[in-house]
Amino acid sequence: MTADELGGAWVDGATILYIGKASAGKDGRRGLRQRLDEYRRHGAGGMAGHWGGRYIWQLADSDALLVAWLPISERDPCEAEAELIAEFMELHGARPFANRNKGVTA
Repeated sequence: MTADELGGAWVDGATILYIGKASAGKDGRRGLRQRLDEYRRHGAGGMAGHWGGRYIWQLADSDALLVAWLPISERDPCEAEAELIAEFMELHGARPFANRNKGVTA
């Protein structure tokens, strides 16, 4: 990615940079801890199967960012992610900085 791509993705005034999801997966053994570990390993240059949010790792202060989560046990993670991204877009007129798509609904 280029500096122009990163600059074009930046959302002035936003405090949220990326909205992602974590689910139990097909075997029920995945979850938030595994997903965050994959995200961290990808940011450290490892092969971790987490391409989403990659813009985060281009920020000079990425190691100082805060991770927050919202438990959604009664909702589909894909739908919840898409809804949260849509809400962000309604407020800011663009996707969060590191979200390069609008999420996928099931």
